[in-house]
Amino acid sequence: MREPSLAPRALSALAVALRVAAWAIVLLVVADAVLPAGARTWLLGVNGALSRLVPGALSGLFVLQTPLGGAFRGDFTVVAIVLLVLDWICCRASASLR
Repeated sequence: MREPSLAPRALSALAVALRVAAWAIVLLVVADAVLPAGARTWLLGVNGALSRLVPGALSGLFVLQTPLGGAFRGDFTVVAIVLLVLDWICCRASASLR
């Protein structure tokens, strides 16, 4: 029986990290959209940090006001989708190397 290579395990770990980051961003998008104004102020630092990581061409796109007074951050949503696609790619690559 041979030892599994380090590459599949590293890709699996990267996939998990990407998945966790994507779902954290999804939770932030939901919180930005539905929380009242007072509670959203707690998220300003997180929103600012994530906004700095979003590519300039995408930053601020698809930001829509919600009926609850919040904002749907479409730019964050696109980033979360990209992270989930990268997660899927890492999982497929990891499985093909096993």
